[in-house]
Amino acid sequence: MAELQKAKIVVHAEDKGKWGGGNGEFAFDFNPESIRVTKTVTPKDAKHAGQDAPSPQFTQGNALVLEFGEILFDTFEKRESVYAKHVTGLEKLITTDSHLHRPPKVFFAWGSGWGNGEGQIHTGLWFVTGLDVNYTMFLPNGTPVRCTCKLTLKEVPKDAKAKHSPDTAHVYLVARSDTLQGIAAKEYDDPSQWRRIAEANDIEDPLNLSPGRRLLIPPILR
Repeated sequence: MAELQKAKIVVHAEDKGKWGGGNGEFAFDFNPESIRVTKTVTPKDAKHAGQDAPSPQFTQGNALVLEFGEILFDTFEKRESVYAKHVTGLEKLITTDSHLHRPPKVFFAWGSGWGNGEGQIHTGLWFVTGLDVNYTMFLPNGTPVRCTCKLTLKEVPKDAKAKHSPDTAHVYLVARSDTLQGIAAKEYDDPSQWRRIAEANDIEDPLNLSPGRRLLIPPILR
């Protein structure tokens, strides 16, 4: 039986060093029940003499949007505040940071399907643009211990992403909070490229990454 993979939202490595919101990784207690993907294009109407109706002009599309169905967070057994443990972190993702002057860029990772493996889909960078929290259980003293959250993520325009793809191989020193996905996002601007680093360094277990280790970052051949 395959191991259950927890979905998570991770602050992009480029922003993590400046962002004041913690370690930058937010794992879900329970995986999303549904994820809705929306992409639209809004044409401009061009009016021409002699035409009964304007002609649509497609100059640009709208950003891709991810909408997460209800995500359950539950701290009842530990008698902890679900707001303090989970919701405050999500609120920081949608708040303008004083150092970045915007919310942090994030990527969404979920096993080998979303953002960090082969066959992955929608591996780009996102801004969290919507958070809807419904508290459904409380302790006798009023502490909230269960809630459902709905999240909305909007795609970061590709021309707004800093390009970090190296042209030559170099060495990267692993920090305590680093993950292969995060390093790939920092070096290649694409967290799904973590396998390239793993193969170059003979890493069999991507979760076993020791601080202080030196990794060879292979170039992207053009």
